[in-house]
Amino acid sequence: MDIVLSIANWLLPLAYLALAIDYGATFILRTRVHARHPGILLVAVFHAAFLATLAVWSGGLALGSMPELLSVIALCCALVYGVTEHVCRDRRAGAFVFALVFLVQYSSAVYLAGALSRHGAAGEAVRSGWALLHYVPATLAYTAIAFAAVYALLYLAGQRSIKQHRLGLLFDRLPPLELLGRMSWYALLVGLAFITVAIVTGALLAGHGGTPHPGHGGEPKIIAKIVTGVAAWIACTVAVLGRWLGRWSVARVSRIAVAGAAVVLVMFVVSAALS
Repeated sequence: MDIVLSIANWLLPLAYLALAIDYGATFILRTRVHARHPGILLVAVFHAAFLATLAVWSGGLALGSMPELLSVIALCCALVYGVTEHVCRDRRAGAFVFALVFLVQYSSAVYLAGALSRHGAAGEAVRSGWALLHYVPATLAYTAIAFAAVYALLYLAGQRSIKQHRLGLLFDRLPPLELLGRMSWYALLVGLAFITVAIVTGALLAGHGGTPHPGHGGEPKIIAKIVTGVAAWIACTVAVLGRWLGRWSVARVSRIAVAGAAVVLVMFVVSAALS
């Protein structure tokens, strides 16, 4: 079982890298722009099977540690993008999405590899049904924030091309800027809603002693997780209130989305290192 999990752990980021390269070819060559990619479903099924096997091996659901949470976020990103591509039939943003998914899954694989080599779980398993009320919305929130950052980056890149009057390769192959800005905005709203729920449920679990991470020397990791959630909530709140009350431009909201996602990513790495 350990060998199978170790092999699958490294095959997953390679599979996402292959998708990123394939979508990169689509972006550069402008081929199969409106075709649905069958490989997403195959990789997602493989990823889900890996997480299920890891959950059985570790004795709990694969949401108990930051490396496992990163892996679940990578899977959610792939699934959400797959649904978006199936509905919109436009795959021009796929290269950027799967480049991010590859980085997230690779970061997870690096830390999971250490746990697998030590024949131990990467973190505490989530055995309480109440704990799912915290971990599920947290996962959905970070997935939405990741999508908001990707679409915001593409929007800013396209806008920069227009301002510099350099309508070259990137701008010519991007989806419409209005669509990118709208998708980033909707993702921010979803992220704010779910990260608020995750913070509230996390506080309730901690207050009732139901947290899956009791304080047996793991305080730095818990603090890192709290800081990550608070940073995500602040970034989403500032962007949403700025747009609603301050009438901020899409470009300013996009910059905040990217900066917030960068801070969250750094905190994810710190928390994973403390696992």
